[in-house]
Amino acid sequence: MTDKKRSPPNKALPENECPDRPAEKSTDRICPCLLSETELLRVIMENSQDSFYFKDKDSRFILSSSAHTTRFGSFAKEDVIGKTDFDFYPEDFAQNALRDEQEIMRTGRPIIGRIERWNKENGEVIWFSASKYPLYDDTGELIGTWGTTRDITDLKNTEKELEHVNQEYENLNNKLKELSVIDELSGLHNRRHFYDTLNKTMKIFARVRGRGYKSTFSLVLMDIDDFKIINDTCGHLVGDDAIRHVAHLLKKNTRLSDYVFRYGGDEFAVILPDTDLFGSKEFANRLRGVVEATPFVHEDKKHTITISLGTATYLDQVDSVELVQEADMNLYTSKSSGKNRAT
Repeated sequence: MTDKKRSPPNKALPENECPDRPAEKSTDRICPCLLSETELLRVIMENSQDSFYFKDKDSRFILSSSAHTTRFGSFAKEDVIGKTDFDFYPEDFAQNALRDEQEIMRTGRPIIGRIERWNKENGEVIWFSASKYPLYDDTGELIGTWGTTRDITDLKNTEKELEHVNQEYENLNNKLKELSVIDELSGLHNRRHFYDTLNKTMKIFARVRGRGYKSTFSLVLMDIDDFKIINDTCGHLVGDDAIRHVAHLLKKNTRLSDYVFRYGGDEFAVILPDTDLFGSKEFANRLRGVVEATPFVHEDKKHTITISLGTATYLDQVDSVELVQEADMNLYTSKSSGKNRAT
């Protein structure tokens, strides 16, 4: 009977070689081909784009990465060792860093991801995301601090550009919203915005009056007398000038709290907050007199126009339609009673 062939004994590996097979679970021996912790630290300190530094208890640098050193200019690492932030940064920046490090050494609590701004002497602004930690030796004794910073200037600049773009979009959107409620010819708010504003105003004063207050508001409707005749005899350009003229006088003779609208065609509307029936009629008669006394000029020729007005005051009417109908009926009365008057 032949003997079974024996497997060759395991051949020991040279100390400078590693097995191809997965490492055994035992942690008693680390493959010597791996870098030592010191060597790994050196690789990180020399190649990482993030900066690392270590300081003693007096906040003097005892170790500085390449990225951290080059931040200060054309310094060698040896030129940084033993120095403090006061040798490189503005005093306020260095003072804040010193205060942080003293607090970290006092409490043992790190600072994570703080955003810091460095204003360089040449006017350049650098932004960092900084984290700072307590530094202990092998025995657990506190010996200083260490930290890492990442330059986020490009990110901050991009954020600023995005904020600027967003602001431009917001301004454009607001402008578009404004244009959607502005009458192009007169520059006043249009009919749609009139009803939106009237409904909101009614809701406000309904709540106020519901609490026992007597506050109210008034509505004034008006149109240009004989506007069709002006268009037919003088032309539509003169008619357009007449509309712009009345719009200008309306804006000039109303309060900042009042709302002025081109209601349609040659018709205008004004909402007068905190104005009772007497006040609305006083306003209407004053405006009527201003329009009559102020001619407008078209191609070196003066044109005098008049307006008729109707007023209505909010006294718990059911809705805006009812209030508008009341003002419109009073406007009709002014027109049928000879024009150039307020009712």
